[in-house]
Amino acid sequence: MKSMNQRLRVRLFCGLLLITSSAHSQSFNSHPWWVSLGAGPSLVGSTFSMNAGMVYCYQFEHSVISARIIGVTNKNPTVQKIDPTQINYKFSDYSVLYGPLWQLEQTYVSIGAGIGLVRAAYETPASIVTHTSVSLPLEAQWFWRPTRFAGIGLYAYANLNFEKQLFGTLMCVQLGMW
Repeated sequence: MKSMNQRLRVRLFCGLLLITSSAHSQSFNSHPWWVSLGAGPSLVGSTFSMNAGMVYCYQFEHSVISARIIGVTNKNPTVQKIDPTQINYKFSDYSVLYGPLWQLEQTYVSIGAGIGLVRAAYETPASIVTHTSVSLPLEAQWFWRPTRFAGIGLYAYANLNFEKQLFGTLMCVQLGMW
């Protein structure tokens, strides 16, 4: 049986895909889309961590809607050998955002805000405790697109929630149609 937050995530992303696919069928070339995949440093509260993520974006005129999934962890086997009592954590950020987009030839910049869910899992040698929280996600994207189908760039994000604040950057590869 799926948990409530899993069903909500599935509905959230299915709804976004339904919206974008119906717009694609109306006018494929007038609405660019892309997927950004990346990894980089992050802060959870005041603790340094690593993160990886995927962001799906769809452009409407001078606006962009984004759906993102980001995973953050401090799990490090070397640190665990030194201090086996350390609490390991994993955060998952599931968000949908909307904001303006600015384009200059091969470069584009966008910012956005939206609504999301954060799932936190704290792991000790004896137990795992999980929490889920509603969040206010923020994003800023800067990408250089030297070709019609691929680009590289930076994705900066923040996630304000009731568990722990998340901040980070992803160094990304971008694939899509624009």
